[in-house]
Amino acid sequence: MASAEKRYAAAQVRDILRRAQQRDAATKGQDEDGLSAAELLENAKDLGFSTRDVQTALVEYEDEQRVTVAAQEIRQLQYRRLSTHAIFFAALLGALTVFGAWASLGTPLLVVMILWATMFLLQLRGALFPDPDKLRAAAKQRLLSQQLKHSGKQLGTALATGAAKLMALSAQKIDQGVKQLDK
Repeated sequence: MASAEKRYAAAQVRDILRRAQQRDAATKGQDEDGLSAAELLENAKDLGFSTRDVQTALVEYEDEQRVTVAAQEIRQLQYRRLSTHAIFFAALLGALTVFGAWASLGTPLLVVMILWATMFLLQLRGALFPDPDKLRAAAKQRLLSQQLKHSGKQLGTALATGAAKLMALSAQKIDQGVKQLDK
């Protein structure tokens, strides 16, 4: 026998929950802490999602967030390089103009400046309109480099700690041996 209770489709449920979230945010403000990973997993399980699928999605989301942050850092570095390049180019161009180097050096200087301006324009294009695939690959490479650097520091610390403990134990054994010899 069919239930008389009204049923809502997935799209309707999403819309209702989105509206509830908007009202909740309006009444409570944006300062709420949100859900922890455990709470998210529990709520997703209550909604019928597989725990493994939600954990996988959570890991993918966190990885994607790290890549996004790394990509933003790379874009910031590109803008810094571009501004440094522009300042140096403008300063040199101004100095050459003030000292009248254009008249005395002529064509060779003009060729060098045209090549430099071309490189500057290419850097400008790369900073303003980066290739998303290259940017993403560079962000992943940046993350890997950071992880490698961090792992290297941890390994160095672990080796130093281990060596210190080994030397302390060796010193204790030597002291014990010397004490036995003294008896």
